[in-house]
Amino acid sequence: MSISRRAVLAAPALLPFGAAAQGTYPDRPVNMVVPFAPGGSPDIAARIVVPKMTELLGQTVVVENRAGAGSIIGTRAVVQARPDGYTALMGSISFMMAPLTADPRPFDPAGTLRVVSLLATVPYVLVVRADAPPKTLAEFHRWVASAPPGSLNYGSSGSGTPLHMGGAMYDLFMGTRMTHVAYRGSSPALQDLLAGQVQMVFADLPAAAGHIRAGTLRLLAVLVPQRLAAYPDVPSMKESDPRLAEYDIYTWAMLCVPKATPDAPVRRLHAAAVGAVRDPGVAARLVETGFDIVASTPEAGDAILAREQAKWDQLIRRAGIKVDL
Repeated sequence: MSISRRAVLAAPALLPFGAAAQGTYPDRPVNMVVPFAPGGSPDIAARIVVPKMTELLGQTVVVENRAGAGSIIGTRAVVQARPDGYTALMGSISFMMAPLTADPRPFDPAGTLRVVSLLATVPYVLVVRADAPPKTLAEFHRWVASAPPGSLNYGSSGSGTPLHMGGAMYDLFMGTRMTHVAYRGSSPALQDLLAGQVQMVFADLPAAAGHIRAGTLRLLAVLVPQRLAAYPDVPSMKESDPRLAEYDIYTWAMLCVPKATPDAPVRRLHAAAVGAVRDPGVAARLVETGFDIVASTPEAGDAILAREQAKWDQLIRRAGIKVDL
């Protein structure tokens, strides 16, 4: 994937509980906002790590799903929250990307959020129904190229999300034209794919994995440059056609707080979150579900967010993508 594990993991490991323990934080429950409907990558990550975080913090961590506008509604609630460590965001890459597609932009993600940790990255995949015409990625390319413009629909987790970009970038590079159908998360999009309302979904692997294992969806491609160890026979988009050489779309589970949140709560949340993902039982569940654990420091997370925002800002401008959020 696009993030260097060696650089991130070479940073200092756990930030100590000690410095934050001098105060009283936390003395009440912590609210973790997931800006999507239940069932997608950030929701799955949140619900896997929250029990262990609750144990390590000594206070309940409550998951709140606030879906809408490609993650902007939930993210804006965190951006505008009191910066005291009691409101956090468990976001996919959408919380950074969706605002870049809006005009005017509702907020500057890197400028208004402080990263607690990039906990894990998640590959994106292309899936169709098991009875769909294309059986291989090469057949998929021919299927889309031969279809009347706009006649094939693809579902995504919302306008301005990287899964929207999955189809938009495919059209840009391949010279095709598909119709985008936005949902309030990956899970609703996949349900409509199974029902035949859309012909394909650019999906996050954790949300699609159960359907792939059940044989109701066919996995045609991974959207990151390298094949996945769990699916060695499934090609990447990049390797399938020279026109897709720049195709690299993935997401993350990133824990953030409002920018002005003081160091002490950030360090305490970091210790609990990273301690959770490094717990053997929690780590096993994350990996089994399709996550690649990173567990960055706050400083490394801030740098990653700023770098990825600059990269995607250029790609979105190049593609001319603007959405009405």
